[in-house]
Amino acid sequence: MGSVKYGKDFWSLLERVDTAMEKPCFSGSWIDKEAPGLTARDSRENRFLRTELYSSSGQQGRLYRIVPYEYTMGADEVGTVRELMKMLQDSRPPQNILDDERRLRSFTEGASKKNMLNGSLPGDPAVMSRISGQYSTGYGVLEHLLRDERVQDIYVDSPPDLSPVYVSLGGMMDPELEGSYPTNVFLTAQELERIVSILRYHSDRPFSEASPSLECDLELYNARATVVGPPLSPSGTSLAIRKHSHDPWTLPALVRCRSITAEAAAFMDIAMDGRCTMLVAGSRGAGKTSILGALLFEVDRSQRIIILEDTPELPTAQLRENGYKVLPLLFGESRGSTPEKALRTALRLGESVIVMGEVRGPEARILYEAMSAGTAGSSVMGTFHADSAASVFKRVVEDLGVSPGSFMSTDLVIVAGLVQPQGRKVKVRKVVQISEVVKAGRPGTFRDLFLYDAGKDALEPTPELSSSSTVKRIASMWGWKEKDVLDEMHLRSSVMGRALELRGDGPQSPDMAYRISESFDRVRDLALKGGFLKDHDRFIKRWEKEFSGRGR
Repeated sequence: MGSVKYGKDFWSLLERVDTAMEKPCFSGSWIDKEAPGLTARDSRENRFLRTELYSSSGQQGRLYRIVPYEYTMGADEVGTVRELMKMLQDSRPPQNILDDERRLRSFTEGASKKNMLNGSLPGDPAVMSRISGQYSTGYGVLEHLLRDERVQDIYVDSPPDLSPVYVSLGGMMDPELEGSYPTNVFLTAQELERIVSILRYHSDRPFSEASPSLECDLELYNARATVVGPPLSPSGTSLAIRKHSHDPWTLPALVRCRSITAEAAAFMDIAMDGRCTMLVAGSRGAGKTSILGALLFEVDRSQRIIILEDTPELPTAQLRENGYKVLPLLFGESRGSTPEKALRTALRLGESVIVMGEVRGPEARILYEAMSAGTAGSSVMGTFHADSAASVFKRVVEDLGVSPGSFMSTDLVIVAGLVQPQGRKVKVRKVVQISEVVKAGRPGTFRDLFLYDAGKDALEPTPELSSSSTVKRIASMWGWKEKDVLDEMHLRSSVMGRALELRGDGPQSPDMAYRISESFDRVRDLALKGGFLKDHDRFIKRWEKEFSGRGR
């Protein structure tokens, strides 16, 4: 079944289906019911599912194992699901419900629960109705993976019945458990075709040999699906699903999971207050969008944020919920707008923080023209596919045609990477570089302010930080000396570290990040009047009293 666990022999597959695989009659996915001879490093269970994570050593011996309730049901409950699915086929919903993924799912589950309550079918109505919706108009067993907040990517390679579904996990307290896992789930070709049909229907986009690729949103799960088929994929249809984060990242949350140090986070916070132009670079899956989203929660709430994206990934809704003024502009073929048109529209909307979800085409020239002319608003932020600050310059200038002089409008480049600290086999997401553009030097010259030290597994400040032109510019803007800005950075770093101690393992939500910052600003005003701004111990004690007094 897949070279990682089951070998390549097709006949051994058939043997395992007879001895170790199971599926209820209404499902098109097999589950390997055998558990490895190891102790699960993480186990979770609710009335719908049991999930276990196995990892014997680094990336070796890994398995993401699920035991869905529907795969353990007796004949009576299986009969209930079959009867409910038959009833759903006989009660076709109106077209306006069929065309809306969320409303359709609500209809199918509601109709199933009503049929159960009106009859004498065995089983828990909430469980039976969800299962019937999951395997009729939904994505079957994949929905269990989609509901797991740790799952960031789902991969179904072709041919699906010979390879396990893979997942990648992230955002976990134990970074050793992050990364790629084979699952004990195998989709049949028929089940994959059923899922692709649902995607094709809801997206209203073609998928055939003439159009062998399909990209669409899974609105119900805040995710993006990519399907590839023949002749582009000669071995058959493959599916990849990328989930967007439901719980947005904040700078304190990034510090807590050790993606960045408190000192570097404090510097980024000051750079936001100093309205710097920042680009976040990195490879796919390195955490660019998470970092950019975290930075948005450091924007002053008096400023308006205009977010331009083709696929909604940045935390627009959460920003609004927390009192930020946000205007999202979506572009793309289905929306009748190009990124260039969307950007020109944004620039005509007045003073704003301009955020490009991903800069990758002709819109880069428009963006840099606006930055050079000072018409881009307070500051500009965006992400790039590149693995270093120097690579960002090369992409912007050589690939996208922006003049070297215009690139000098960039202040900082933040690089995210997948690293293997101290030779470990598990790759973890880290900020690996924060560099500033040297304005007076040869175009494409950078000064590294923070660099990742693999031995210390930390983003360390460099000696160049003390002579940073960014620090100097912010100091001039605020009427400070450069050492005052650096002292402020150390103070913010200490406060953030203390806040994480007070919170323990509690969530570092956007509201919490805001309250950390808000209480800091109040105490700083008091410290300026009371003359104890330089007394960090006294400041932190006063801040802790202010922060704790407002509740945790």
